[in-house]
Amino acid sequence: MLSADIQKLPRHFLPQGFQLTTWADIAPYFEALENRALNTTADLEQWLKDLSELEAAISEDACWRQIKMTCDTTDAALEASFNYFCTEIQPHVQPYADRLNKKLMATPLLADLPQEQYYTYLRSVKKSIDLFREANIPLQSELSVLQQQFGAIAGKMTVEVNGQEYTLQQAAKFLESHDRNLREQVYHKIWERRLADKEALNNLYTTLVQKRQQVAANAGFDNYRDYKFVELGRFDYTKEDCFQFHEAVRQHVLPLVNNIYERKAKALGLSKLKPWDTEAYPEGMQPLKPFNGGTELLEKTIACFEQLHPFFADCLRKMNSLGHLDLESRKGKAPGGYNCPLAESGAPFIFMNAAGTMDDVTTMVHEGGHAVHSFLA
Repeated sequence: MLSADIQKLPRHFLPQGFQLTTWADIAPYFEALENRALNTTADLEQWLKDLSELEAAISEDACWRQIKMTCDTTDAALEASFNYFCTEIQPHVQPYADRLNKKLMATPLLADLPQEQYYTYLRSVKKSIDLFREANIPLQSELSVLQQQFGAIAGKMTVEVNGQEYTLQQAAKFLESHDRNLREQVYHKIWERRLADKEALNNLYTTLVQKRQQVAANAGFDNYRDYKFVELGRFDYTKEDCFQFHEAVRQHVLPLVNNIYERKAKALGLSKLKPWDTEAYPEGMQPLKPFNGGTELLEKTIACFEQLHPFFADCLRKMNSLGHLDLESRKGKAPGGYNCPLAESGAPFIFMNAAGTMDDVTTMVHEGGHAVHSFLA
């Protein structure tokens, strides 16, 4: 029987009260794994368990640093904590991780492991070995820090509508209004606010593109797209398959979307839709109000999940009891949404920027689906 009453994994290799503060805290465990003799299959399996435990502890620590920072991009201490991991811990981990990967792939005992059970893991290890380049360590550290700057910039963005301050996600609710003048005004306010940070965002993106291209070139790829495709473990389909899918969407889906917009323009009494019209409702139809606030969004999602499978609902209840949810939009919070698996705790964290729209419901059930997978992993 499935149960969401998940417990934090007990530690056997690391001390129960282990806290990751500096590289010196974890260096001895990497050294122990690197130097340990592997004489039997049992030795190898225990070595893999200990490695997995170490990786889980490091991963969860890094995830919490990122979660806390995205929940409040205005807190300099949270940003410093995340940046410290990226610049002072992760660069030391990577060379050890590569050497441990090579140690694993070099042992003759590998042939004694159940091949079907370890197939996915081992091909991922081989991929990591193929991609690793010492020259990319400082670049990847810089990229980890730079990539979070978008959230800090966007998290500050607000606009004033009818004398009240709103985040951009909250302001987007006005784009559903029957009042076309209001929709247009709010649309321009949103984009004018974004354009106010145009230079900072353009400079950030230029820097990211340059450094990502260098990472790809160092690893022997023509471009970052091809590098990332391999890094993400897209083993079972190619980029050409993606191009074919894109073309299928262009041929078969785009005409349907255009037809939907034509019908919408007619319903709104317009000859042509403008960007501020796409979310509007015709006169006589009220905008959907699927929930009011994060608490109600969670309660209704749990009720829906309950009808699919009680276990799905229990997963969200467990996350709520652990404080692993941050659902509502607010100033200073990074944009977007994600489900972050937590390797030791087992119960993931859902982050999003709900503002009362139907799109928020879609985001919640989407991330909720990822969360269920995290519980089952």
